[in-house]
Amino acid sequence: MDAMRSHTRPIPPLRHRIDGNRWVSIRPIERADAAGLSDFYARLSPESRHRRFLSCGTRSDADLGRVFTEGDGSGFVGILDEPGPNDGAVVAHASIQSDDEDSAEIAFAVADEFQGNGIGTALMRAVVQHAGRAGLRRLNAMLFATNVPMRRLLGNAGCAIRSDTVDFGVEEVALDVAT
Repeated sequence: MDAMRSHTRPIPPLRHRIDGNRWVSIRPIERADAAGLSDFYARLSPESRHRRFLSCGTRSDADLGRVFTEGDGSGFVGILDEPGPNDGAVVAHASIQSDDEDSAEIAFAVADEFQGNGIGTALMRAVVQHAGRAGLRRLNAMLFATNVPMRRLLGNAGCAIRSDTVDFGVEEVALDVAT
């Protein structure tokens, strides 16, 4: 059973203001987002890809779009809302992959030019809200121990840290979801 999609009410989109006329809408991922996700991952810098996948990644960007929209997990996308040609572009992604009945692995990526604008925080808020609604008790994340922005995001998620271990430079953090 896919704990991420069953027993949950739809989550309305969350609008996050970046500046002036620019907003990002955070909403659950849909199958129609495959091409946008492929484009998003193709635009990430090598450093951002390395942080997101703990490597440079071996899948093609097209494969990533399909995996994240057709796989067993779920997640959220950040869609840019601004006047101009970039309106509607995917600029952020949070994946949620079930580990077992009551836990899931989470991972985040934000487009390089939009990092530092609170989009990751908005994504985390949506993920934690979704996890609570889905009956998940724990969220797990793997990151490089040097990834300070991600460590800060996890520490400010509003969840108790169940465990935090580092092995060979990779940190594993488990968060308890408040029920």
